[in-house]
Amino acid sequence: AGAETLKRAVELDLASRFQESLVCYQEGIDLLLQVVKGTGRGGGSRTRGGLTAELCDTIFFSSDGKYHKQIRIEENATGFSYEKLFQEYLTETVSEVWVEDPYIRQAHQLYNFLRFCEMIVKGPCKVKTIHLLTSCDE
Repeated sequence: AGAETLKRAVELDLASRFQESLVCYQEGIDLLLQVVKGTGRGGGSRTRGGLTAELCDTIFFSSDGKYHKQIRIEENATGFSYEKLFQEYLTETVSEVWVEDPYIRQAHQLYNFLRFCEMIVKGPCKVKTIHLLTSCDE
């Protein structure tokens, strides 16, 4: 996953999408460091999925792409609902949502995305389109 994220960072960098490439570089390095740390303790892996079960990095960009906020949720943490994480950004002016997550593969990940979409639709915003960009499963 770390290597794939770094490949994506290079692609974004070449496309002059520097803010997004920076985020991918940071996440890719973080993923590789997690593997190194896990290997030092007898092995381990990191997967993406439910918000209450695993580490999740969430990044928000303003319309000009210059602002971001990263929230780290430690493994097995509780109390982080989609509403608590995203509600302050879902105002009446939001009409389109883009989600980029290369890790959506399994049923529970699809259900999490569905719950996220339900939260958006029920919110105060007037979202007409939700886009999901994910990667191919090799």
